[in-house]
Amino acid sequence: MVLFLSLCFTGLAAQEPPEGENEERQTIPGSLRQPQRGEAPRYPTDMIIGSLERGDVPAAAYAFAREALDALLTENKEAAALSGMNSADREKAFSDLGKINPRKFRLGNGREEADGAVSFLIRFIGREKGIAGELYVRAELPAAGESEENVQNQGTETRWRLDDLILEEERGLDEVTEGPSFDFPPYERFF
Repeated sequence: MVLFLSLCFTGLAAQEPPEGENEERQTIPGSLRQPQRGEAPRYPTDMIIGSLERGDVPAAAYAFAREALDALLTENKEAAALSGMNSADREKAFSDLGKINPRKFRLGNGREEADGAVSFLIRFIGREKGIAGELYVRAELPAAGESEENVQNQGTETRWRLDDLILEEERGLDEVTEGPSFDFPPYERFF
């Protein structure tokens, strides 16, 4: 009996690694689990609109798009970001969004269009329904008598305006046509 108890306690004591040894005994070293310099960053992905990164568009255009979407979300009809829309389009957008009562929005990857506009995939998410669409913003032209070079030399920031907003039909959050795809966590690599 004494022999049995001594073997049990010896086995328990041997299972606990000495202090500091736990990090050394891991299968994958910490240096391989973390991103290294020069590796591409990874951004979250929405199942409907795709990547939520800014894309290769100016930061000011992205910030303006967020401002416009925030005004739509909070139902701020007098927001400066929405002044580029005509009143009929603005009312239609607020009416469409009122059907789902959005709680948050997502702004997807930006892309420069051939005509100079910048487009973003967007998605408004309510409790039970969502609406996806596309938002177009455009840099304002310089005022009459001002050349674009003159504006840039004065250090004036490019001003953006809402050019167009296209919203799809509302659909339930459970009506996602694409199945969820599992992507491995960004900092775990398997050999």
